[in-house]
Amino acid sequence: MLFRRRPEVHVDVTGFHAAEAPAMQRSVLEALGLGARPAPTVVPARLQVERGADTRLVLVWRNVIVGFVPPDAAAPLVAALEGAAGATLVVDGAVHHVDGTWRVWVGPVPTDGFPPVPEGLDTLAAPDVTILGVPVRRPDGLR
Repeated sequence: MLFRRRPEVHVDVTGFHAAEAPAMQRSVLEALGLGARPAPTVVPARLQVERGADTRLVLVWRNVIVGFVPPDAAAPLVAALEGAAGATLVVDGAVHHVDGTWRVWVGPVPTDGFPPVPEGLDTLAAPDVTILGVPVRRPDGLR
């Protein structure tokens, strides 16, 4: 069948923050699809784990890449991907707001609050604000 949906394999993980949240804010906001509505503090997410460039694993939510699996959390997911044999690997998660940034949490939502975001998790710079590919800068040099 040409358009047959791949079977899903659900994996339980202990919980971690996805990497590169500042660089992925546009994608996260697109996946949230809030429009003018206010967002709840925690939005449940069903995340797909897929292979990215090199050895990276990407997290896909609502058909949008919203983050990366940090290297220290990748080993069990790589093993699950290898054992999935063409199935879609799915993990539970949530999207929550921390200090002005939407973060992707992978794993069950902690009952006593999310742990702090580890230092050095985000290495990519946030993209410039553009309109049709042209960078937009305010006169005072702020973005």
